Amino acid sequence: LVLLFIGGDVMSDLIITVGSVTTAVRLEKKLNAAGIVNSAVIHTHPAVNSGGCSYSVRVPYRDLYTVKEVLSDRKVKYKRLYAEDTEDGERVYRALS
Repeated sequence: LVLLFIGGDVMSDLIITVGSVTTAVRLEKKLNAAGIVNSAVIHTHPAVNSGGCSYSVRVPYRDLYTVKEVLSDRKVKYKRLYAEDTEDGERVYRALS
């Protein structure tokens, strides 16, 4: 298990940005099939939205290893993978890929 610490805090979620809502739904199904049941399709936060589709998939950070396996083994097209946390009441993101 890999934990990412920023300012002493453990990152709580992963955000996987994708190119379409259809891809987001397909990715969520693949994650569920891989055993990740706490995933959700969400609207992409403006801080990480580089234009285009405004949907992402949120996954608990503890599932990072499985997420990386699904993204590579199942050849899922995604834009970026971010770690998300809250600092001083604001969302903060760190690009992981």
